Amino acid sequence: MHLFHSPDLIGDLIELPEEEAHHAIAVLRLTAGTRIGLLDGQGTRAIATIELITKRQCSVRIIERHAAGPERTARIHLAVAPTKQMDRFEWFVEKAVEIGVDRITPIATERTERGKLRVDRLHRVAISAMKQSRRLWLPRIDALTDLSDLLAEPLPPQRLFGWCEGEHRSLMQAYNIQEEVLLLVGPEGDFSTEEASTLRTAGFQAISLGSARLRTETAALAACTWMSLAQQG
Repeated sequence: MHLFHSPDLIGDLIELPEEEAHHAIAVLRLTAGTRIGLLDGQGTRAIATIELITKRQCSVRIIERHAAGPERTARIHLAVAPTKQMDRFEWFVEKAVEIGVDRITPIATERTERGKLRVDRLHRVAISAMKQSRRLWLPRIDALTDLSDLLAEPLPPQRLFGWCEGEHRSLMQAYNIQEEVLLLVGPEGDFSTEEASTLRTAGFQAISLGSARLRTETAALAACTWMSLAQQG
């Protein structure tokens, strides 16, 4: 059964979003009466049949709905410096969504190599990954955010950041599966000494992911994988 994303599953008759409708009509060439699955990205999955198809619109009638609670007991928020090659960051977003994450914030640091991001494209990558992995929750994808602005937000009690220099603990030792976490991963050149000091002052604990020096997207995905799986026991 083909899966589609529709953020609004209220009511019995709905129209698929433009991009999803195009995929159903022009790519898959589905016809009226075809049964499909719908995900709203907020915990609800539905089964529907295609009611009406035009050149640009696809209306479906919902016949079943199933709601589920959050996937994790403690939220996982990753703040990651975007890579210079955008395809590497998109790869990270795709895989993190498949593995399980609640929020991704691209962060601008002193050594971040990319100053602009297309959040709409990252959102499409996340939707595709959600459908591929059949997850019910779509993580929040933020716009590029200055590190100082992120630190000005209300922060969870568990605050971690990857750090290759100085004193740190391994993520496996530091991570508490019972608490919501904000984990920061810096750019290829790492956080500066001043940024690391600022993070420590803000209550962040420095962690490592082993002795190897990992690329930004690899480190972020490794951390995401460990924390998500750790919550599953």
